[in-house]
Amino acid sequence: MENTVKTMATQDPKTRILVVEDDPHIQLLLRHLLRPWFELELAVTVDEALNMAARHAYDLFLIDINLGAGRTGVDLLWALRQMPSYRATPAVSCTAYALRGDRERFLSYGFDEHIDKPFEPRQLHEMLELALSRRPAA
Repeated sequence: MENTVKTMATQDPKTRILVVEDDPHIQLLLRHLLRPWFELELAVTVDEALNMAARHAYDLFLIDINLGAGRTGVDLLWALRQMPSYRATPAVSCTAYALRGDRERFLSYGFDEHIDKPFEPRQLHEMLELALSRRPAA
């Protein structure tokens, strides 16, 4: 974890992540794990996330798949990809769906990376670092 923390600590402090998660416990955990290194904003629903994305610029999306209310994180990703400024923004699916083939399925939907819940803090940091390293040059 020490190497990961050192690497994450050197990230651009202006790197903005929109986390889309409806579980308040996971929101709290993600705030705790990510705020030291990133500017973090949280959305609960697809509509809230789309409104935030229209008003602010984000460098990465961390999206839960099962968001309730009939719309999923996949629906959100597809809507974000229709916005010209987010066609190439890294998106990571973060979900409890952890059956064989789920990772590949989410990648085929257009996510850049995938992490299963529950995850270790180190896994999350490494996944975000990997996704951010693939970010298009500004």
